[in-house]
Amino acid sequence: MSGTGVVYKDLLPGPETTDPTHHSRSYTLDDEPTASHALASADHDIVGSAQETHDAEVKDLGWQQPAEKIPAPLVGGMENEELWLLVRRFNKVWSTWLSRKS
Repeated sequence: MSGTGVVYKDLLPGPETTDPTHHSRSYTLDDEPTASHALASADHDIVGSAQETHDAEVKDLGWQQPAEKIPAPLVGGMENEELWLLVRRFNKVWSTWLSRKS
């Protein structure tokens, strides 16, 4: 028996509407920053690579690169290892929440 595997549509809730005229939009820093982006881009005494002024929106700071090639610190006042620990904890909580929803 062969399966198709897991795809995102199996893990995430579907759209609330199937109306083909309904359009949803995602926002970027070019439109209006989210609260977390506004906090990250606020004027701080200590800044990391993710908080420095950039010409365009920063979408990839090298998460797939070896640790020695990633700018340090990404977030001012926090070592990259601490940041990665928070991200892993968030991902674990999120995946646990998703598994309980199904």
